[in-house]
Amino acid sequence: MTVPAYGGQLVDLTISDEELTDRLKGVQEAVPLVKHDLINLINIAVGCYSPLHGFMTEEEYGSVISSNRLPEGLNWTIPILLNVKSQPKEKMVALTNTDGDPIAVLEIQSTFELDKEKFCLKTFGTVSNDHPGVQNTLKTPALCIGGPIYMSKSRIEEHRYFCGPQQTRKWLAQTGGKTFTAFSTRNICHLGHEYLHNFALETTDILGINIITGAQIKGNFIPDVLFDTYEYILSSYYPKDRCFINNLRLPPIYGGPKEAFLQAIVLQNYGFSHFIVGRDHAGIGGYYPQYASQQIFSDLADIGMKILTIPEPRFCKICKKVTTERTCKHIGENLRLMNGRDVRRLLLERRYDELKTIIRKDLQELVIKLFEDKTDLGCDELSMERPKQIFYDL
Repeated sequence: MTVPAYGGQLVDLTISDEELTDRLKGVQEAVPLVKHDLINLINIAVGCYSPLHGFMTEEEYGSVISSNRLPEGLNWTIPILLNVKSQPKEKMVALTNTDGDPIAVLEIQSTFELDKEKFCLKTFGTVSNDHPGVQNTLKTPALCIGGPIYMSKSRIEEHRYFCGPQQTRKWLAQTGGKTFTAFSTRNICHLGHEYLHNFALETTDILGINIITGAQIKGNFIPDVLFDTYEYILSSYYPKDRCFINNLRLPPIYGGPKEAFLQAIVLQNYGFSHFIVGRDHAGIGGYYPQYASQQIFSDLADIGMKILTIPEPRFCKICKKVTTERTCKHIGENLRLMNGRDVRRLLLERRYDELKTIIRKDLQELVIKLFEDKTDLGCDELSMERPKQIFYDL
């Protein structure tokens, strides 16, 4: 049995094309959505953001920004807002995709302006212009509209490995398992990740690898590379029917511990009972204290999953294996920290030999070949037919 949705009930705000047409009768105004708005809209509609029924009103936003709670009292950390350039004149508006097609309807219950400095300080913990979340906020309009939405189910974008909480919950229930661990990542699988995966597989029934897409961050691996390499890892090494890949669609937030909490909300709505939270989960640069993303789950206690706060894995050159601070006494230059940034950097600098302490040898060879050729790998084990590049444009 899966855990209850966050707040107790999974929201479903998807409707048929016919019902959307009926709801849009007489609607004269349309609000165009940018990419991150569309991601948020879909997450609201399919229940990823349960118990939200729409973009946040001024009351909801004020409660979240001041107390990390929704007005009803449930913990919430990241405002889900719809920024607009001008105030609509009507109460009901169509929401349109990037092609200008109406895909949803919004009943405006609130119109308000952000104090951007307060928003940044409360959401990101900084007003530094060097923080990418602050940069994005300064570029967006201060005016917001909030209220409940309904979205046409047929207009939900299709993405590789993306499905809503309802389908995932149904699949998890059919496995017969009782405990389901979520692991989330934006990076290629390295040995530290495998250490965490193995812990989850030893202690719980099912492992869901949630690859976060939606933020096209310059220099990051493109999603198809991540999906293909994880397909290879799962098919080659992990137990069949106990692991699966999910496309976790989230806009670029850069919210550190508060973003980690939002991820937990979404993953609980997907039905996971456990969530692995790393040392610098959802962190960016040096803006957040070490282990702050783990501490927030002690400060805010409404999450219904068990949070697995595992110490950071690292490769010990003396022990010649992946260890943590709890299993190995060595320090300093004897340790190699593992992260996706280093994989990208070593590839770009062609320091391939140093990859051996970060990713397994066969995956290393395949990624190097892809990087060098920037074309199809042409191997049976890992077919990279889609991407002609492996990073978003540098």
